[in-house]
Amino acid sequence: MSFVSILEAGRLDFLEAVRSAPAGRRASADAGWTVLECIEHVIAVERRYLDWLADGTATATQRRPERELQLLGMIRSRGTKVEAPAVFQPVGRFKTLDAAVAEFQTVRDRSVRTARDVGEGLYSISVRHPRFGGVNGAELMQLMDGHARRHADQIREMDEEVQAVKRPQKAKKNDPLERERPDLPAEFEAGTAEDLVPDGGEIWLQGRRVEDLEWTSGKVSAMRMEGCILERVRLAGSEFGSVTWKDVRLVGCDLANVKAHRINLVRVELVDCRLTGFAARAAEWQDVLVRNGDGRFAQLLGGVFRRCEFDGGDWQEADFREADLSGAVLRGCQLGRADLRQARLRGTDFRKSELEEMLVGVGDLDGAIVDPAQAMVLARLMGLQIR
Repeated sequence: MSFVSILEAGRLDFLEAVRSAPAGRRASADAGWTVLECIEHVIAVERRYLDWLADGTATATQRRPERELQLLGMIRSRGTKVEAPAVFQPVGRFKTLDAAVAEFQTVRDRSVRTARDVGEGLYSISVRHPRFGGVNGAELMQLMDGHARRHADQIREMDEEVQAVKRPQKAKKNDPLERERPDLPAEFEAGTAEDLVPDGGEIWLQGRRVEDLEWTSGKVSAMRMEGCILERVRLAGSEFGSVTWKDVRLVGCDLANVKAHRINLVRVELVDCRLTGFAARAAEWQDVLVRNGDGRFAQLLGGVFRRCEFDGGDWQEADFREADLSGAVLRGCQLGRADLRQARLRGTDFRKSELEEMLVGVGDLDGAIVDPAQAMVLARLMGLQIR
């Protein structure tokens, strides 16, 4: 996907977040920035990155896709708190949301023009980043996009905190982390092939039941679904800037080799779906069930999985490095050579899964839940001798 497409998808993501929360809302009751302050900070950082690019040093072409992915995961992660330097601290420039959004649009327009004009030349620009050291122009673009998305997530968290306070408390069951099921409508409109035709660079489905349709190897900036059921739909090989699904169930669908810059799933069920080679540069899943999925070679590095269940299925050689799987359930999964190094696994339930050859560090398993037989397997993986 081109950097122009990445930045445009990031623009949509950021604007969607800031328009969902009041401008004066803070990240918590006694600390944190307001929405307006978050926008001001994002603008300041993006403007400075553009200045660095303009003053960058010419260098030999460097293509380091793994490094791009690593940097994006690091800057996107909300698990690592970093204090912004004084030059990037908000000072209350904006009094209204409209003014702040207009300025963000102006700066993002400039970023898009730079990506379009410089193009492949980004790989031949060297910049010194105060936190990440030497990066090329392409890597700086990934950091630019990831930084804005990080604060979009922060703004969404503000809204979720307020909604959680307003939401009536349900009776607690034995499992405090019980997954919420999709809230599906009682009736659906029948989906047609036209529903999968992009409109203005987006696919948008709501209240649809889509069966036996195909949209493979396509490219689109965004795909949004809410309150839908998809059965035997083929999206294999397609590329998306962002994917946002809420209250959706997919059954027997083919998502093999789908690539997304960002994928946000809330109350989604993927049943008997093919996810081989599925890749997302930034994944945030909440209340998601994946049952009997074929997730071999999936690329979900640095993803966040809240109250998620992986029930059965083949996840061999999948990449979950640096992912947050805290409290997730991986039940009856094949995890041979799945890479979970530096993942957060406190409360992660691996019982009934095959862990032979799983790649994981000793410290990564702190707080993970396994059965006695699995403990023996993991001991061998760590090189321990049990006598």
